[in-house]
Amino acid sequence: PKTITGFYPLNQGHDALLARTSLIESAQKSLDLQYYIYRGDETSQLITWRLYEAAKRGVRIRLLLDDMQKRNDNVMAALNAHPNIEIRLFNPHQYRSARIFALTSDFERLNRRMHNKSLIADSVSAIVGGRNIGNEDFSFESEVEFGDFDLLLYGEAVQKTADQFDLYWPRVHAVPMEWISPDSQSVSDAAIQKQVTKLNLQEKFSSGRYDFTALDMYQDLKQGKLNLYWGDGQVWFDLPDKVTTHDSQLVGNLTELLKSVEHSFVLISPYFIPTEAGTKALTNAAKRGVDITIVTNSLASNDVFAVHGWYAKYREDLLESGIKLWEVKSSAKLKSKWSLTGSSRASLHAKAMTIDDKTLFVGSMNWDPRSAALNTERAVVIEQPEYVQTFLAKLPSQLKDNAYRLTLRDGDIVWTNTKTGEEYDSEP
Repeated sequence: PKTITGFYPLNQGHDALLARTSLIESAQKSLDLQYYIYRGDETSQLITWRLYEAAKRGVRIRLLLDDMQKRNDNVMAALNAHPNIEIRLFNPHQYRSARIFALTSDFERLNRRMHNKSLIADSVSAIVGGRNIGNEDFSFESEVEFGDFDLLLYGEAVQKTADQFDLYWPRVHAVPMEWISPDSQSVSDAAIQKQVTKLNLQEKFSSGRYDFTALDMYQDLKQGKLNLYWGDGQVWFDLPDKVTTHDSQLVGNLTELLKSVEHSFVLISPYFIPTEAGTKALTNAAKRGVDITIVTNSLASNDVFAVHGWYAKYREDLLESGIKLWEVKSSAKLKSKWSLTGSSRASLHAKAMTIDDKTLFVGSMNWDPRSAALNTERAVVIEQPEYVQTFLAKLPSQLKDNAYRLTLRDGDIVWTNTKTGEEYDSEP
């Protein structure tokens, strides 16, 4: 069912990090976090520190993490030992220090992951979208900067997001941390403060680009003047049992939505493997007059090269049908809040769609077989013509600055830098 939902788009990494720390610091009763990747770098430790401080003041914290990423179990277990913090690992590896062995002996199970991403504060506000927790997600001191996209949510969609978390939390796939590391003791305040001082976290996030108080969003949050877009929203998600049944509720919902497209469709996906069936559906839509634009990574900006190889097989068919295909430059720069991607070696990581100038889809799902069949995913779908039309009006200039336009010439693909006019007859 549709709900009245307010949202604030989090286009830039520093705003996305500020929004998360703000929700954590303002929480009074509960914080529920669900993430695929939760690193141990500076931004991750900043969030962990803020969570610990929230737990100290009585906030109940639940942290549900996928277990594909190798982490320090001792650190997680020490945090879990705090009476107000509970951590669970989704579909965990049986062999903690020999993951390669675990993958070879139990590949079928371990290849299925929880890709959902959310932070929920007091069941009043939430952040959902494509970002994990790590420096590359927040434009902080990383060789590769992910251009990503989240929504800060208010309204009824927050409760739907919380309902999804509550559905995953008690399942057999979500294993309590104390079962994995049963002998750990709670971390002390002194140990936490020592680590904060060692990492210089307070100073790092109160100066330069990461001086939160210098951000426009900081003042808006402080003064309660955040300008929200409101519209009819829905929260779509896969059931946790997808890791064993392979059934995807989200794909079913998305399929029905795409059948309703009348005149325009924009797809932004970092890992884009349309498959034969997906390519046929897209090309058929283009042939019946739907204006389709697809934005994905170039070979140079893709952080998973194998994905690019699979995607490349479908480019000619897409282009022949009249679909507009753009590939993000690895040198793309984060110049404004509308930027698709960031600096250093940039890599697109946002997962979003617009349908018919009125509907916005934002989530964790890539347009590839892994998201469709193996991983659990979540998305928010909101009807908000004002935001979508503003986004679409800005998109051409952003593509001109940050991406190559692909066309066919005598049967061969040509990459054009539309800003400079330069053309390439091989992957730039």
